[in-house]
Amino acid sequence: MRKFWGFYKNRSYSVGCNGGSIYIYDQNGKELSKFKDFPYAYTAAFKPNSNIVAVKSTEGYLGFYDLDSLSLIKKIIVTRLGAQDEGFAFTPDGRYFYNIEKPVYSTQTQLSIYDTESFEKVSTLFTNERKMVLENLEFYNGTGIAYVLGFMRDDTEGMFTYGFVGKLDVESSLVTNIHALDKEQYEYLHWYKSWETSNNPSRLADRTNVT
Repeated sequence: MRKFWGFYKNRSYSVGCNGGSIYIYDQNGKELSKFKDFPYAYTAAFKPNSNIVAVKSTEGYLGFYDLDSLSLIKKIIVTRLGAQDEGFAFTPDGRYFYNIEKPVYSTQTQLSIYDTESFEKVSTLFTNERKMVLENLEFYNGTGIAYVLGFMRDDTEGMFTYGFVGKLDVESSLVTNIHALDKEQYEYLHWYKSWETSNNPSRLADRTNVT
């Protein structure tokens, strides 16, 4: 089997992302299809309890695929700004897809929420936030509670002040219960989440400049 940046499995399929193509395999490792709908596709996630997979491109695209029909359901152009490598996740019930995006400025993040029936955007949080930068998110132990990893700046154009992990409150558009991190702690967690998102054990060797 080819080498991939990101490799993902559920009970029926495997998905490999190498940047140029998205490869689909059955549970026995037989290649079923290859998609090249957008460039720089490195990471993906399965919708819970389904054979739908979301693929994120660092070039600013999102793609949602139905692996049973081996078809692209929807392609979304988030932005044409590059370096769109922040985190994303399906809610545990599979109803929504959360994506950290930088659609306007490369230094400003927001959190967009997509409905997974229509794959239309239903909400956007932190659109006017310039000091807080979001990097990753995950849902705790399959619950509806989401936590985010990010960092704060001293002003809208400033550098790193401190990192943080906090609880996402969607209804109030806030990050609460913030736990501050020093730069070393933040960089380790940022690296770890990047490795975890790739779901690729071989990328452990990529860990550099982190002690």
